[in-house]
Amino acid sequence: MNNENFMETGRLEAFYDAIIAIIITVLVLELPQPVSPSLASIWALKTYYFAYFISFLVCANLWQYHHIIYNHVERINSKIIWLNILLMLVLSLIPYLTIFVANNLNSFIPQVLYGLNFIVVDVILAIMSKSLLEINPDNEVNLRNALSVQSALKTPLIIFIIGFIIALLGYPIAISICCLITVMRSFIHSLRG
Repeated sequence: MNNENFMETGRLEAFYDAIIAIIITVLVLELPQPVSPSLASIWALKTYYFAYFISFLVCANLWQYHHIIYNHVERINSKIIWLNILLMLVLSLIPYLTIFVANNLNSFIPQVLYGLNFIVVDVILAIMSKSLLEINPDNEVNLRNALSVQSALKTPLIIFIIGFIIALLGYPIAISICCLITVMRSFIHSLRG
């Protein structure tokens, strides 16, 4: 191992927690109010609620995944910090893309951008996982077990590709549905562990 300066994880975890809390707050603030206090007005906003639900679950799932991983991480380095910053940059787009999709549920481009956001998150998490294993060899077994949720990184990519193919065939909402499937799968997987 090189003479690299390692750091503890507390400040990074606190920063990540704060960013997720802000993203979730912005998500709910972006929801439009019904035009009247009626069930019909609430039902008229169903696409917003659908997109919000998926995005909220993604944020909650990523927070939980991050927490599980960093429970077993003893040290980090600059690369891990920058990977987390890049992750937060991509995550910060969730409120914007959520409203973009909600306003254009049956449009291909908003759906593709929404799905690509999740794919980029998975790629960053895969790179981060490998880097964490390299700099935490003393806790490799526990960390590998925590990263076993990483199967949630390969399967979503396959599901997203299926969603993109279906979207190209004329059913753009398939991407959002695939996002929901992957989030629910990951959530159920984490409850078992």
